[in-house]
Order: sequence, then structure tokens, then C-alpha cells
Amino acid sequence: MAKTMQREESSYLMKCLVVKAHPLPESLCSFLTQRAIHMLETAGHSVEVEDLYAQDFVASLTEAERHSYYAVHEYHVQQVAPQVERLLSAEAIVLVFPTWWFGFPAILKGWFDRVWVPGVAYDHEDQFGPIQPRLVNLRHMLAITSLGALRKGVALPVLPWPITWTVSLRLTMCWSRRWLPVRNW
Repeated sequence: MAKTMQREESSYLMKCLVVKAHPLPESLCSFLTQRAIHMLETAGHSVEVEDLYAQDFVASLTEAERHSYYAVHEYHVQQVAPQVERLLSAEAIVLVFPTWWFGFPAILKGWFDRVWVPGVAYDHEDQFGPIQPRLVNLRHMLAITSLGALRKGVALPVLPWPITWTVSLRLTMCWSRRWLPVRNW
């Protein structure tokens, strides 16, 4: 039965969104992005790429966006409409980014701030009650990240970020998560 279930899962083709957040085309993150795209396409999945630096994605919220952030279904998404469309249609997201200062790059934070917004990724109930997920198509999410420091120097400061991500992402999506660390220590 396990083999049958595995075959069914592997035969399911998904619409994947690969989000790259690194400015250098010769970087390890660029290589890993290309490798992820190749592997997904080889498996038959359709892939869209969101290269934030190559697209000159503006990470800063505009004044209008900030004013409309908690307005009921009135968030101004005009400037990020293509990114919102790709997010809503994705069944799997692969984030590729370096870990800088114990977190992801500001451009990726800005992508979350401007694209994963109320009315798109989630809804607030009246009076800022519990968050209701909206990304019902999203089945899988993977983060591929690099860290350029020795284990001894970063072991404690890095621990909180998976916890933070788990809390914020689980609030906006209907999925479970598994952390699969790959370390060369």
C-alpha cells in the first residue's frame, strides 16, 4: 500500500513557484535555484520563477499599501498584481535565499510584506480575531538556504527562525511542515 501511495503522490504534477532572493547570478543560491528548477521540470511539474533581484522587486510598502493593510478586502495590490497571481496559483513554493544576519534578505521580507497580505494569503476576522487561511491551493513549501558561517558561531542565534516561520506560515496555509536540514558540518 505504501508503494501505491508513493506512486500516486509522485505522479501528481504541480504548478510550482520558485522564488530566488540573491543579487549575484554566479552565487550558490543561483546555482541551487537552477538545480531546483531543473529537478522540478524533469519530474514534469510546471515552474514559474520569481527572481526578486532580476525583476527589481521593490521591497518597501508604499504609503497606500500600508494604509490599506488592515482594511477589509481593500488592500492595494495593483503594484504587485503579477506576484499575487503567481502566489495564488502555486501548489508548491520553493524559496531559495541566503541566510544573512540570521534571517532572510530584506527583499524576501518585502515580498512577504507586499504579496502575502490580508485578502490574499489570509483574512482577519472582525476586531482582528483569528487569522483565516486563504492559500488553499498551496500544498507544499520548501526553503533552500545557505549560511556562510561556522556552526559554533551561529548555532544559538539561528534556532528561533524556524519557529517564527512555522507560526507565521501555518497561520496562512493549510499544510503541515517538515524541516529537513542539510548541513555540511
